[in-house]
Amino acid sequence: MNTFGARFKYSKFLNVIDESSDAVTSNITTITMRRDLRAALNSFAEYEICYGNRFHIKNPKGGYNIKSSGFNVAGILGTVYLGDMPNENQETGSIFLFKLNSPSEPEIVRKSVGSIDYLKGEVKLSPINITNTVLNRGFPLIEISVPPYSNDVIGLQDLYLQLDMSNTSITTKLDNITSGYDPSGTDYLVSSSYTNGQFVR
Repeated sequence: MNTFGARFKYSKFLNVIDESSDAVTSNITTITMRRDLRAALNSFAEYEICYGNRFHIKNPKGGYNIKSSGFNVAGILGTVYLGDMPNENQETGSIFLFKLNSPSEPEIVRKSVGSIDYLKGEVKLSPINITNTVLNRGFPLIEISVPPYSNDVIGLQDLYLQLDMSNTSITTKLDNITSGYDPSGTDYLVSSSYTNGQFVR
């Protein structure tokens, strides 16, 4: 990790977590790939974001497989986000902008602002005038995350692969069965193996 051409091996990562302490009896880890788009504010610009890994399509019919942080676009009031809709072949798709009326109620405000290639792992935005971004780390940026087709992620060619611990969420739950607190498992809490279902980062 933390180098060009690196490989993230999912099974080895799980083993590191399992072996980190005797208190860890199991772990469920979900992986997303993220790239940061540095925005050119107040000017029309095209953007191409390459991940070097195939994308997984979680929702072939409903879209919203990719997630982004918020930003503002000329001609649209309020904060918008990137979403995607796969084509029938499920190899490519289109990118759209949407707002959130509530955490569970997205509203598409502009269609066909770009394209997505799920096989090549590429997101392309047509000329767009970004006026501001919610995130700023010394420069305006938009975080764009996608689910990988394989949990083994490769830093292909000139891509720098890094494990971002600052954006890693860790939740611990008591294993009632192993601890002996509830050996019958009647009060066992099931942990989801899937992402949180939110529309944005």
